[in-house]
Amino acid sequence: MNTYTSPNPYQEVAVQTSSPAKLVVMLYEGAIRFLNQSITAIHANDLETKSQSIDRAVAVIQHLQSTLDMTQGKEVAADLDRLYTYITSRILDASGKLQIAPLEEAIKLLTVLLSGWEAVARKQAEHTVPPGLLAQQSLSGRFALRA
Repeated sequence: MNTYTSPNPYQEVAVQTSSPAKLVVMLYEGAIRFLNQSITAIHANDLETKSQSIDRAVAVIQHLQSTLDMTQGKEVAADLDRLYTYITSRILDASGKLQIAPLEEAIKLLTVLLSGWEAVARKQAEHTVPPGLLAQQSLSGRFALRA
């Protein structure tokens, strides 16, 4: 069973118009979704789908890890780096042994991180001016921001 789906144009627009924090949220959601797919595949003894889902989850986590800014992030970035390494090792261990528990552990850890990033994304959204308002104001020639 092939789990690949063609690109969703709405999802592409969401990615192109999202804040950096919202993009991180989307990455965590994707990794969790891929891990859940791999659990389902293990239960169904579908090794091809399991392998594809594991590969995608690991790719997302490696991307998150590779984009850590160790200079600005300092200790937090170093902690995330170690956590991403641990999560990846649990996923690969689960994949090799066809075990569910390490995948569930990885999902729990990613879910905790996801909730933190969701809070950051919400806070960013509360403090941004809606693009439609900016366009409307600039077209009318009355562009004034008041506190």
